[in-house]
Amino acid sequence: MRIVFDPSTLHQSKKGSVTGIVYFDFSADRQFPVAGWNDLVVVLATWWIDALEKIIQGQVEAEFRFMDGPYWITAVRRGTGLLLRCTEDRRGAESVYEFGAEMGDLERELTGFARQVSDACARARIKSADLDQLRRHLPN
Repeated sequence: MRIVFDPSTLHQSKKGSVTGIVYFDFSADRQFPVAGWNDLVVVLATWWIDALEKIIQGQVEAEFRFMDGPYWITAVRRGTGLLLRCTEDRRGAESVYEFGAEMGDLERELTGFARQVSDACARARIKSADLDQLRRHLPN
């Protein structure tokens, strides 16, 4: 499992929203929501770091939502690992598929994604309140 982020797709709208390609890659034929998914990467990184912190602090379940589209991943603690349930909600929530993951792997991927977004924004000289909020969540 890895989170794919393409910094070359980073774009800031006139209203300040920052978008780019981001998706979960579970295997050669399993990407969620889909390979090349474009979304509000700064907002997602902040939300996902927040959800990760809840799981680390002992919460049994947390959601990693995508902003554009009815997609999310629910992480459920299972012993020392996690069950990642990928859900699409078009006509009622429906689990698309599930994957097992280690807590450390998810933490490494999410933190890496958030750092990549922050660094890419710095290189592109992007500034926003959302980006400031994300940076407050990143470990030093």
